[in-house]
Amino acid sequence: MDENFKLYGLYDQMRTHKVILAFKGVVSQDLLSRLASSLKRRTAKDDPNIGKKVFGIFIELSQNVSLHSAEKSFSNPEDKSIGVGLILASEADDHFLVSSCNAIPNDEVENVLQRCNHINSLDEEGLKEYYKAQRREPQRANKPGANIGLIDMVRRSNNRIVADVNPHPSDTTQSLITISLRLNK
Repeated sequence: MDENFKLYGLYDQMRTHKVILAFKGVVSQDLLSRLASSLKRRTAKDDPNIGKKVFGIFIELSQNVSLHSAEKSFSNPEDKSIGVGLILASEADDHFLVSSCNAIPNDEVENVLQRCNHINSLDEEGLKEYYKAQRREPQRANKPGANIGLIDMVRRSNNRIVADVNPHPSDTTQSLITISLRLNK
């Protein structure tokens, strides 16, 4: 960061969009549990069910960043490389919005977008069947996780995944993907 960076501009955008939690960096398990607990307390104050859903989506998005971000940093406490990204939660009068942004290799972008589009095309019963089918699939080579996180988030939120991809500003082999889910109050 240099002296031209205006922290006030960032603060004002976060205030305008009612950001209640934002983190950019290494998404470790320890950090994840602390942030998630704080977010759950804050979002569950009026409706515990909404708080649980926001918590679940926040955990899924954070795990996606931790496990799948192309940008990694070594964590001494966890003794492994962990994904780097941005996690954000905001609150409006009628909904919460939980988002993540992280780098992914360009050759994975199309697959992720097709997966999001497929999940968005399914109705409640279709999501249930797709979830069961994915759970029965064998573990993907070199890919941790059960490949059900995106499905689970749509089922929890009852809203579509909003995915947006932008070029990485300093690495032409990667893109920055933003995934957002809205939870109606």
